[in-house]
Amino acid sequence: MRFLTIACLLLTAATLTSSLYAQKPVLTEDFESGKIDPAVWDTRQKGAETIAVEPVDGAHGKFALHVHYPENERGAYAFIVATHLPDSARSHYFGRAYVKFAPAVPPKSHAPLIFTGEPGWPISKFQEIGLSNGDWMPSYQENKSPAGQGRGEDTHRSSTEPPIDKWFLLEWEFNDNPNTITIWVDGQVVPNKVGGQDVTVVPFVWPKPAPNAATPVESKTSNLVGGYQEWGFGNRVWQVPAPAMDIYYDDIAVSAARLGPAK
Repeated sequence: MRFLTIACLLLTAATLTSSLYAQKPVLTEDFESGKIDPAVWDTRQKGAETIAVEPVDGAHGKFALHVHYPENERGAYAFIVATHLPDSARSHYFGRAYVKFAPAVPPKSHAPLIFTGEPGWPISKFQEIGLSNGDWMPSYQENKSPAGQGRGEDTHRSSTEPPIDKWFLLEWEFNDNPNTITIWVDGQVVPNKVGGQDVTVVPFVWPKPAPNAATPVESKTSNLVGGYQEWGFGNRVWQVPAPAMDIYYDDIAVSAARLGPAK
């Protein structure tokens, strides 16, 4: 009986582990069509930064998305954006992508990579996974309101660099109630600093509490975006000088549960 109980526990654990990654994606893209599909993706581009599907060695298939940032190109960005996220991803979802930075180290400035939010990026409310000082930085961005009337950001920098010049698995969880972001790299959660402490689930507060706030009601932590309606990935570099950089994305997916590695 004892051995039967142990066997049942092991089977249950194995079932739970496998079910964690059994969720069917609600949106997938492997770029094997050899082009950016305009029926799925809206391309948003400014300046000399470019984005295109190209043959790429080492990708999961023949093709991958290639974002090229020219050296010191101020104010440029290049993203593809899915503008029709399903209802199941309106307030909470998981994502996965295979990513490669090559050959340069990411810039020291703020460099957005992935966002999700209301329509109209970059003039919108959204959550973002990006880099700052070469390390991961998740954030909440309010770019919609006029300056001085609520516009701003809540950022939490890590002390963890992304892998360079190699493909890695990037996973994330976006949640708008409460507003949080979790990041995994090659299956390992990325810790971020909040209040001087390492946390794995990064919370966001907006508007930021006033120094003389009387109650927690004066700060807001949920429904900051108000519903995810689009999702984009690419690259933007806010400040110069910055080195030329190439970013590659492949085998991306969105799901109601964590997906894990592509099969």
